[in-house]
Amino acid sequence: MTILVSNANGKVGHEVAKALIAAAQKVRIGARDLVKAKADFPSAEIVELDFARPATLAAAVRGVDAVFSATPYELLPDAERALIDAAKAGGVERCVKLSAMGVDADPNSPHMLAERALKESGLAWTVLRPTFFMQNYATMVAASVRAGAIYEAAADGASSFVDLRDIAAVAVAALTKPGHAGKTYTLTGPAALTRAEVAAALSRAIGRKVEYVAVDDAALRGAMAGAPPALIELMSGLYGAVRQGYTAAVSEDFAHVTGRAPSDFAAFAADNVAAWR
Repeated sequence: MTILVSNANGKVGHEVAKALIAAAQKVRIGARDLVKAKADFPSAEIVELDFARPATLAAAVRGVDAVFSATPYELLPDAERALIDAAKAGGVERCVKLSAMGVDADPNSPHMLAERALKESGLAWTVLRPTFFMQNYATMVAASVRAGAIYEAAADGASSFVDLRDIAAVAVAALTKPGHAGKTYTLTGPAALTRAEVAAALSRAIGRKVEYVAVDDAALRGAMAGAPPALIELMSGLYGAVRQGYTAAVSEDFAHVTGRAPSDFAAFAADNVAAWR
C-alpha cells in the first residue's frame, strides 16, 4: 500500500508523514519544494506536487492507494477539487481530507465546498475537522512567547486546542485501517482553555511570566497585512467564533478512534520548552 501525503511541508502534513513513516507505511511525499522534502523525509519517495502545474497532480497520484490532502487554505476549493479529480482518475481508493472545526456553519465556505467535492467523488473518504493547533504557540508565535506575551483577538473566549500529533494519529488510522470511510471526525484536546489559561500554562512550563494581551479585530488584520486576503478573512472569522464561544466544544472523536485520551496543553508545553528558550 502506498500513501501520498500532499503538502508535507505544512504543519499537519508534516506530522502525518512522520507518523506514517514511523508506522512502517510506504509513503510518497508530494511537495513543491523538493529539496526541503528530501531533507525532511530522506526515507520516503519524493515527487513534485504543484497545484499551479496540474500535470504534477496526475503523476503524484499514479500508483497510489490512499491520499492525505492538506491543501493550503488560500488555494481552496479549486486546488483540492483538482487533486480529488486526479486521484479518482488515477485509481486511488481512499482520501482523508484535512478540514477545520466549525466549517459546517457556512455551507459555502472553501472547506465545505472541498468536502462536498470529495464526498461526491466516489472515493472512500474521511474528513478531519481539528480546532486550533497547540503547536502554533511553538512555531508561528514562538518569538512572541519568548518575549513574554501572546497577542490574540480572542477576548476571554476559550478553545479546545488539539495537538498536531493527535491529528496525525487519527489520519494514520483513517488511511490504513478499515471502518473510517464516510466518517467526519472533530478533533479537539480534552478541555477548553482561555488564552489567559494558555499563558499561565506556558509560564509554568518555561519558568517565567507569559502574559496574554487581548487585541481587537482591527489589530489582528493589521498584523496580517500582506497575507493572502482569504487567509486574513479566515483568521478574522475564527477569532470571531472564539469570542462568541463557538470553539470551546470538546469532542470525543479522538478517543473513539484511538482508544486513548487526547494530549493536554500542559503535556504539549512540557514537550516544547526548547522552542521558547
